[in-house]
Amino acid sequence: MAVLALLPLLPASLLSFPPASNAGPDARSRLPSRPPHPAGRAPLLPRRALVQHLAFAISAPPAAFAISATTMSGKTKPELGVYLSEAPRVDGRFVSADLVLREGLLATVGFEMDPTFKLQEGGYFDVEASSKEGDNAFVQVAALPRGQSLEQLKPSFLAAAVLGVSGRYGSYGAPVDVKVLAEGSSRGARTVDLAFTALSPGMAEVPRRATLTAVQVAAGSDVVMLVSGSSSSRWKKSGGEAIARKASASFRVLATRPTALKQEPSADYRYGKTSGPSNMSSRNDGPQYVD
Repeated sequence: MAVLALLPLLPASLLSFPPASNAGPDARSRLPSRPPHPAGRAPLLPRRALVQHLAFAISAPPAAFAISATTMSGKTKPELGVYLSEAPRVDGRFVSADLVLREGLLATVGFEMDPTFKLQEGGYFDVEASSKEGDNAFVQVAALPRGQSLEQLKPSFLAAAVLGVSGRYGSYGAPVDVKVLAEGSSRGARTVDLAFTALSPGMAEVPRRATLTAVQVAAGSDVVMLVSGSSSSRWKKSGGEAIARKASASFRVLATRPTALKQEPSADYRYGKTSGPSNMSSRNDGPQYVD
């Protein structure tokens, strides 16, 4: 099957064979004689060489999937709308970061991570803390639809922003079985509780729960969110819900100030860098969801 799948990748000139010997003399006689090779055109590849060509194609990955410093695991970085003017900071258990937003704004956001969490480093992660059990909390930025405020948004808009195939949980495919379980608002922030199923590296389905807190930055058209979650099995039985809600409740936009930086990749302090921390085997290890 692998050989058949590779046939379309070969030049047409390699795929012509003389008629099979069991086709009978009549069948061969009805076929037109093969014209001599035009000048400059390579002759047909012998069958043995063709098999060797296919074997090499099977063993060598296409150039588009070649391993590099930024795609060691073959996955692309999630698109979370986060551009950092400098590296995230940790003070005790409080994580803060400076986000480059639209309208020439630089916003400092922060949240408190659980003692079991560790701030994640490397090019795959933006602002994220997680535990060995797969619980995590991360920051995401989304643009408001034109003419709408955070209060006017439907919960489904926030859910779609977080759970798309290009999002944090879409490394191995878009999450499925998405449900908005609850929503609320308090002190200018919107909260949404979600249930969904994510795919693991082994393509196993892992039910997860999450809560997100969204805040509209004053004088801006961006919404900044903290998404905190765990596997469904840990949500109730192992304190995953309490950890997520504590992080969500601590999320704040601490300050905003004007900046000349534009909300584009070149504004990020990581722009153009190709190596992660010395203790990392890959900048693109990505999430390892566990049940």
